[in-house]
Amino acid sequence: MPTLSQVRQSNGTLGASRREMVAVFVGGTSGIGEATAKQLARAVPKPTIHLVGRNPAAGSRILEELRAANPDGSFSFVQSDVSLLRNVDKACAEIREKEKHIDLLFMSTGHLAMSRKDTPEGLENNHVLRYYARMRFIQNLLPLLNASPTPARVITILGGGQEGQIDEDNFDLSKSWTFLKSTTYAATLNSLAVEHLAAAHPSISFIHVFPGLVRSPLMNSTFGKLAGSVMGVLSRPFSLSLEESGQRNLFIATSAAYPPAGLEGKEDADVGVKLGEGVSTAVASTGKKGGGSYILGYEGNDATNKKLMADYRGRDFPGKVWRHTAETFRRVLGSE
Repeated sequence: MPTLSQVRQSNGTLGASRREMVAVFVGGTSGIGEATAKQLARAVPKPTIHLVGRNPAAGSRILEELRAANPDGSFSFVQSDVSLLRNVDKACAEIREKEKHIDLLFMSTGHLAMSRKDTPEGLENNHVLRYYARMRFIQNLLPLLNASPTPARVITILGGGQEGQIDEDNFDLSKSWTFLKSTTYAATLNSLAVEHLAAAHPSISFIHVFPGLVRSPLMNSTFGKLAGSVMGVLSRPFSLSLEESGQRNLFIATSAAYPPAGLEGKEDADVGVKLGEGVSTAVASTGKKGGGSYILGYEGNDATNKKLMADYRGRDFPGKVWRHTAETFRRVLGSE
């Protein structure tokens, strides 16, 4: 696994190889998404960053900070409540009007929901944020990701390595919902979808990351300001700062360590920032080195539960999950 020093060294050379980069951050107006967007803005000479979020005040603040950090960059805010899939479609349409290609799609929406809440579209709110909305962004933006002049990457920040047992008749959690099930199902569906998508689109890297315990606003929003502050203090010795989290995520988003499946054997420069001393190409969730689908811990290390994922793969769960997802889109939106 790359050390923090190796991460910073790689990020420090990013600008020399990538003068421009187009990135979309879904959930980019706070926490991990915001921190990673800021690292990208500092590292790339002429970045284009689209932040998708609900809060226009937070969006405006971050845009000002990004412009101050890099006056040569282009930054925009797309206001959208992506707990509704129809809003995801509108946000994607707005992005497609502005861009011909996308190099990075980074998604970190969702929270720790202690109770079930359904949306007007008939889906569980947080399950949409942590799974369905993310997959709809991918599906809608695939043409732009495929058009990237360098291999694009899709990163979903949630629960890489935290997968568990799920039932195929309860993918949408409509038959049974508990807090533990909601977290397990979201993590597992993301990992299975990553495998399916990497196989179907071998020119793109698909990565599911567990971010670790990060000192972010999520604690306050979940447990309340007082309890969240106390937990933040108690967890400080073994948690990550937002800055370090952003640095590590930028490495995962740009290093040649995570190539797409279709570029096996290519030179580092063709797939990302050249590997530094001591850093090697990652092993994909399928067990293949450089296989295109990656389940990672926060340090960028392989976190795949190999036995569990092999069992799911043997029962065609990656395909079943994606067929269910496409059917859900048809049912809710009337189209794929």
